[in-house]
Amino acid sequence: MKTPCFIFYPEILKNNIKGFNETCKKYLKDFKIAYSVKTNSDKNVIETLSKEGCGFEIASLEEINLVKGKSSFVVFNSPCKTEQEIKKAIENNFLINIDSINEIDRIARIRKGNKIEAGIRIGENKFGIEKNKIEEAIKYAESKNIEIILLHFHPGTQQTLERYENAIKEFSEAIKKLNLNPKFIDVGGGFPDKFQLKNLNLNLEDYIKIIARYFPEKTIILEPGRCPVSDAFELITKVHVIKEKNNKKYAILDAGINVLPKVTLSSYQFSSIKNENEKSRENNKEKQEYILAGPLLFSNDELGVFQGNLEEGDLIKVENVGAYCYVLAWELPYKKPKTIINRET
Repeated sequence: MKTPCFIFYPEILKNNIKGFNETCKKYLKDFKIAYSVKTNSDKNVIETLSKEGCGFEIASLEEINLVKGKSSFVVFNSPCKTEQEIKKAIENNFLINIDSINEIDRIARIRKGNKIEAGIRIGENKFGIEKNKIEEAIKYAESKNIEIILLHFHPGTQQTLERYENAIKEFSEAIKKLNLNPKFIDVGGGFPDKFQLKNLNLNLEDYIKIIARYFPEKTIILEPGRCPVSDAFELITKVHVIKEKNNKKYAILDAGINVLPKVTLSSYQFSSIKNENEKSRENNKEKQEYILAGPLLFSNDELGVFQGNLEEGDLIKVENVGAYCYVLAWELPYKKPKTIINRET
């Protein structure tokens, strides 16, 4: 096996998205799932989710082309939509989330005054339109023959339940105050992955129940994000060098922060791959501590600490790498790892 490489388990992804769907059915009156392609855009992921009837959330021309024809429900959500992207989204009947007032003008110009349905993102910083300007934006859109049927907001990712509920509650109150009655509520930001849920001692249901409590009669668009895909990928990397420096042992791997960046907010899980004889021998040895480090010429290229016994040539399995690792993998100075499909559960 050439390392490093990603191992994709489509059956895990299928089971995860089915479980997500079943949980939503229990608590929500009506809903649509729009998987955010930016989380992991591997074509095998898109194909698997497409076959499961999943919708998509996209943010660029590349992603438009990736999901075109894969679903009847696609949300286009970006603060930097080009005219070409807007045209493509309209041609493919994607639901556009408007991010600024001048975007309304561009859509109206492309549509030449013909009616179209769209959404509006409510947000801060560079994203969306401020809460106190939403009413004005909706009226302006209507004057351009754009019917606003959706309101989108982003309560954050990997959030604690308390912070998540506070964000949902604040959004719900803002809508009531403005006396708005949109057809769709689009909840962005995804949901915590299994490792984070375990750390928080929570379940996916706890988050879905909050949405149902504040929006009992609405059709909810859910962007599950990392939740279904995080544990559907593993990374296999090899120990190439073991060295000792300043009384610390280092295991230098052929994958580092170029494949496992900290910005993913994922809790990576490391284990060595041993056969039964090797495991038996290892049990008789005193465990040692190794700093797992990558091959890059950066001092911060350290991944974590491993307890056990390692030798040069050993393989390390890294779990929980399905969210953002594939899309954020640097191509400097190494190529992005290939993806191998494992159809076993």
